[in-house]
Amino acid sequence: MLKKASNAKGRSDGLLRAMPLHIWRDFAKAAVPIQLRPKEVLFHAGDKGDSCYLLRSGAVKASVIARDGQERLLAILGSGAMIGELALVDELPRSATVTALRHCKLMHMTKAAFFHLADRNPAIYRQALRLMAKRLRGTNDSVVAQGTVTVAGRVARAFNSLAEGLGDHQANGRIILSQRITQNDIAGMAGVARENASRAINDLLRAGVLGRVQGFYAIENAETLRSMAEI
Repeated sequence: MLKKASNAKGRSDGLLRAMPLHIWRDFAKAAVPIQLRPKEVLFHAGDKGDSCYLLRSGAVKASVIARDGQERLLAILGSGAMIGELALVDELPRSATVTALRHCKLMHMTKAAFFHLADRNPAIYRQALRLMAKRLRGTNDSVVAQGTVTVAGRVARAFNSLAEGLGDHQANGRIILSQRITQNDIAGMAGVARENASRAINDLLRAGVLGRVQGFYAIENAETLRSMAEI
């Protein structure tokens, strides 16, 4: 595994971002720390949703099994992310399986404990709404992209999303995705056939927008990739 860069960014959309220190302390008191080993499952799609998690360090993937039996990667979540927050507002089962990609440290909080804490600190509700609104906007953008963005643009969107959860930002501007990512993963995130994703990835590699470093994908030109991903 590549060494992490000290200036890694793009992982700060967590629920408790910008919360006062005393709220962090209250959260820590009400939550139970847990750890996951690489490839260990946090929960499966269909499990009862009665709690949420704060990812303190590491990275996880959210995925579902498609009708053809293939795993479809939905998202990569990095440090600072909230996981399973939908369970806080509905009684439905988990919508995806979440699996550790690296050694992870998390804080687990039951629904009852969360609402007890949030009732005493209403700012948590406001931050939770911001987080859910951001994710809803992302979902809306993905739906729009399916009909308006080229295959190359959708692949670019997938790499941008991966950079938020896995990106190690280097001093020279390169962003290394320090996790093994397959073309099937990219195809699933982009909502395109693997063959089409493969062609788009190869075009990006030839154009120098993407690169490979010790077997990992690297974003060499983040500005161009972002431009391609725009709706």
